Amino acid sequence: MGIEPRYLGQYQMLECIAHGGMGEVWKAVDTHLQRTVAIKLLLSNWRNSAGFVARFQGEARLIASLRHPNIINIHNFAIEERPGEPPLLYMVMDYVEGQTLAQYLVATSKLGLFPPAEDIIYLFSALAQAIDYAHGRGMIHRDIKPANILLDQRDTKQRSMGVPVITDFGIARRQGVSGGTVIGSVVGTPLYVAPEQALGMYEEKRSDLYSLGIILYETLTGIPPFRGDSMLNVIMQHVNQAPTPPERLNKAVSAETSAVILKSIAKKPEDRFCSASEMVIALAEAFKLPAPEPLIQNLRSMPPHAAISLSYVPPLMMANEQAAQPRTAETPPSTQAAHPIDRQEAGTRSMVQTDAIRSLTDMASVSAAPTQISGPQQAAGPPSSAQPSRLRLKHPGWLAGMLGLAVLLLVLGIAGRLWLFAPPASPIIPHGKVQFSHGLGAKHYNQLQITMQNVPNPPGGKVYYAWIDAATSESYIPHWQLKAQQKQIHTGLLSDDKVTNLLTPDALFLITLEDASNPHILVPAIDIHARLYYAELSPQKEATFDIKVCPPSADTSPCI
Repeated sequence: MGIEPRYLGQYQMLECIAHGGMGEVWKAVDTHLQRTVAIKLLLSNWRNSAGFVARFQGEARLIASLRHPNIINIHNFAIEERPGEPPLLYMVMDYVEGQTLAQYLVATSKLGLFPPAEDIIYLFSALAQAIDYAHGRGMIHRDIKPANILLDQRDTKQRSMGVPVITDFGIARRQGVSGGTVIGSVVGTPLYVAPEQALGMYEEKRSDLYSLGIILYETLTGIPPFRGDSMLNVIMQHVNQAPTPPERLNKAVSAETSAVILKSIAKKPEDRFCSASEMVIALAEAFKLPAPEPLIQNLRSMPPHAAISLSYVPPLMMANEQAAQPRTAETPPSTQAAHPIDRQEAGTRSMVQTDAIRSLTDMASVSAAPTQISGPQQAAGPPSSAQPSRLRLKHPGWLAGMLGLAVLLLVLGIAGRLWLFAPPASPIIPHGKVQFSHGLGAKHYNQLQITMQNVPNPPGGKVYYAWIDAATSESYIPHWQLKAQQKQIHTGLLSDDKVTNLLTPDALFLITLEDASNPHILVPAIDIHARLYYAELSPQKEATFDIKVCPPSADTSPCI
């Protein structure tokens, strides 16, 4: 007897063609439309969380909205309920005939058979167009790597390698990944992960450009710039170590080309190119090839960034000197920042610290480390405790004794007062309230009002958003942009035509810091540093809730 075919809804499963920690990819047949498709099954333990299931659906809809010839096309996504088991989540997408870019590099660059410059520009121009398109719609991939790039052999008219197609676009965005610097929460693959991702910061679009730069380095040298025996070792190199200039590994790489590559994998996001299109235009000019017209059009349609020159190629000497310059270890900021905005800025600053990688293995010891003051003033003389006391030299002994006794009594008095009157634990101080109410004739809470005080104005280029993140938000998360004036937020009655009931059990009211230049924000930032205030909601007679500060630790934070 033959094996009975396995079905998932209307799809007949043929064979498993890939698998990993998050799930499996199957080749299948759509029995309704009679076409071959690929199905990605999510097998993570997060399926047990109702909140994750809702977020998966919302995120899948965002991914399906991406329509670009160089991004995998999503046809369908569904959840299959099975008795006694977690729900089975899956997405249906195009089935692409052809190898991955990783397999292509094994057969070319890794054997010293480097692709011609025209093929490299064709490949990276297609990838740049896809990445910039997605970034313009608020989506960040977070795991750009050769294994996630397919070379579609259905169309080989332009190049024999096929058409580059990026897969897994945005899947990592909301799969329970929180901020923080724990090795298990690093998003992306260690060989291609950006330094800021390794340190727990995920909302930077130029992280994708860094990964693309690592692929370019590997394409022109045959090896990635950072390799090691363990994930931690590789991540430490991304954060701390300057890469070997590519022209030292491949004599065919010019100084101008090497400079473009080094700029694309700069440690700080602001030192990289502003867009993938700008990066590939610079690469084409370094190759002395004409810049692809679609990329030039991309730049013209983008919001103006810092002075872009299409003929600009960073000098090699400057790039190498910056890469080789020793970094000065700064004192790690305390993880207990006084305010969420301070915590967010502190997280950004930690990205450039040489010793910041210690937080990956011993955050507690880093947080508890005493502040060290460095510089010429420290070595100007012996410690202050070794200096003779001027008071003791200029006043009689009894006066010094009385002064010392007074200081001792003062210290004891303050300590006793703190011991007697201090509360056993410091509660989280509410920063405001969110109040739900019924609109005229409404059966449910369909409107709310937010009142907050002592709220700092958002940093430049950022804006506050309020969200109602509930398990019932399968396709849409209600949200409103907020205005902070004179350190206060006072809204009128807010409502959302897409949602009839804003107050549901176990819902989370959340205030985040988002990119002001992105008009298409549909899901709250997952980074712990961007999640600032919250209120845990549940229907009750008095539908008013205190707004509290999100704790700085991702492990215990209700904001994640």
